[in-house]
Amino acid sequence: MEGSRATTRRAGTRAVGLAQAARGRAVRAMSGSAKLYDIPVSNNGARCRIAIYAKGLEDKIDIVPPSDLGGIKSEEYMALNPKGKMPLLITEGGIALWESEVILQYILDKYDGPSFTLETPEERALCALSTKIFDTYMQPIQGCLYRVSESAEQRASELKVMDENLHTLEDYCSGGEYFCGPSPSSADMSLFPSFVFFEFMLERHFGWKDWGYEKPKLKSWYDNLKSGGDGSEFTKHTRRVYDEIYQALVAWEEGGRWETTGVNAHKKEEEYKWVYP
Repeated sequence: MEGSRATTRRAGTRAVGLAQAARGRAVRAMSGSAKLYDIPVSNNGARCRIAIYAKGLEDKIDIVPPSDLGGIKSEEYMALNPKGKMPLLITEGGIALWESEVILQYILDKYDGPSFTLETPEERALCALSTKIFDTYMQPIQGCLYRVSESAEQRASELKVMDENLHTLEDYCSGGEYFCGPSPSSADMSLFPSFVFFEFMLERHFGWKDWGYEKPKLKSWYDNLKSGGDGSEFTKHTRRVYDEIYQALVAWEEGGRWETTGVNAHKKEEEYKWVYP
């Protein structure tokens, strides 16, 4: 028994040592500026990219693909982000940060330039709440729009929850050019990229006539950031991110993603609701 425990301890120690070595190799490979590991189609990473563009940080934070570390499931990448997901930020001091909202808030707090902090406690609370609604109730199931699902029933059920939470966000949207007030905030950065997904996928691959049905405030807000409609510097950056994501989604489409992930097959099961309202 004692020998078995000793063997287990040695194996555990070796695994920790390998992870630490991989982390050390990865961090040593990074010098100079901070690095954001992300790709254009990443809607969660896009919130961080908007912040980088809007604060003028492209000379301070390099945006590089996870393939530079062998991919998100490589030993080097997993040593830095054990969840094996994007985005990942390596700070100038070598700290590995993951979870997109954590990275976004770090960028806004760390670097000079506009903080995108709203003026009143109420506006700031609504900003935090709107982001929390998305991150808690929508982001975990957004894959129902484009990933493999266990069944048509599960996909349809998650699609219903997505629609319900779009209505919830409509209630909290300011109705102005920006989500929570008269000026842009982190809520605009966190939410906008995923609405590029919603418009593209719901209308082109789920047959919705209008993703923003009965959601006039959300639709007006999204269209402003998508088009750069108010001519502000901020909307130039949201338009840039729109183009990055849209082009990547077109590539997914051309590659047959909605066929290979079973979305098209599931939609043929007419006992489930796919089109809203």
